[in-house]
Amino acid sequence: MVEVSELAASALVQSLQASGVDPEQGFRLTRQEDRFALEIDNPGTEDLVIKHEGAIALIVDPDTQDEVGDVLIDVEDRPDGPQLMMRGKASQE
Repeated sequence: MVEVSELAASALVQSLQASGVDPEQGFRLTRQEDRFALEIDNPGTEDLVIKHEGAIALIVDPDTQDEVGDVLIDVEDRPDGPQLMMRGKASQE
């Protein structure tokens, strides 16, 4: 199952709000060639929708959920600034 840390969810929602995105939309986790990316989209009925303070932070369709497995999306501090990271939850234990 895909989970999102509080810090990452907050960053996603703040980014959407700052960009003036419709409140009914959020970031969708998608597969683009050899990596995962985020695109703005509307949730579908089968999607996992992760909210933060009532706003949509992340949308994940069932196929993508199956592909990524048990992961945590979090924020990691890097020399060039904070970045979103996706880590397998098994590595967190």
